[in-house]
Amino acid sequence: MLDWHTLEVFVTAARLQNFSAAATELNLSQPAVTQRIRTLEAYLHVTLFERQRQRVFLSEAGAFLLPLAEDLLRRSKRLEEMMHSLSGQVVGHLVIGCSTTSGKYILPGLLARFCQRYPGVSATVQVGSRARVLEMLLARGVHLAFSSERVEHAEIAFTRFLEDDVVLVASSHHPWAQRSAIAAAELLNEHMIMREKGSGTYNAVVQALEGVDISLHELHTVMTLGNSEAILMAVEEGIGVGFVPQSAAARFLSAGQICRVPIEGVRMQHTIWMAENTLQPATSAQIHFQKMLEAAGLDRGHLYPAALRELWQQQAPAGPVA
Repeated sequence: MLDWHTLEVFVTAARLQNFSAAATELNLSQPAVTQRIRTLEAYLHVTLFERQRQRVFLSEAGAFLLPLAEDLLRRSKRLEEMMHSLSGQVVGHLVIGCSTTSGKYILPGLLARFCQRYPGVSATVQVGSRARVLEMLLARGVHLAFSSERVEHAEIAFTRFLEDDVVLVASSHHPWAQRSAIAAAELLNEHMIMREKGSGTYNAVVQALEGVDISLHELHTVMTLGNSEAILMAVEEGIGVGFVPQSAAARFLSAGQICRVPIEGVRMQHTIWMAENTLQPATSAQIHFQKMLEAAGLDRGHLYPAALRELWQQQAPAGPVA
């Protein structure tokens, strides 16, 4: 008879393509992993893996079994969570996908507070590209996804999560650090450090500057970087000035090495969306996490108000968030 633990060993080995790595992740010995795989192969009368040097690859039968095994494990965990919820306990593993800088800074704090409230829940934030995160949501690899872009898809429901300010930052030694604000036209004479085209920050900057008749092509861009942390460090070194989400800049600003530079008549924001797979039943942990956010002020289809920011900005305790 199949047992859940053997299926978990199979799924982990298939994902890592290495029995030793699977043993380490599952806290087992490599012989124990090998034996469970052999037992499963003998029970099913098929070969599940092809061995090549230090790696293993799924056979045709293994590739056929993998999605079925993953689905059975999800259902098993869902059953356990539902049974525990009947006794008033909230347990499980909440997995969230995130493609935005803002989400990377905001979500861990929220999840830490959630796990403190429900000690039976562990949580993981998986960071990837926007496309990858939505792929994981559709494949049921994550329970919720947070993205800076809303796309039309019949199986995905989007809720506006919050608006994050995009701010101009400069080194504390920059001449603008002594200014209360600058005129938008002054950007044309400065070295700019920009995010890559298509990012949420880039799109917010384009839209805001178009409102004051400035095109990004007119700016003197000396560097393009793929994340806000890199921009903040480059700004700190005095290479130029740059645009980053307020949530990403907060700790750098508090350290005093960079400063925010307001631009007269310009306010930049980008939206963070929360996405759900409408075909995936919500787990107990997911339901209670969303209830916690709703208690902070979310009404479906509307912005989170200041209450959410206050919840996020509170000092979050350490929690089981990976």
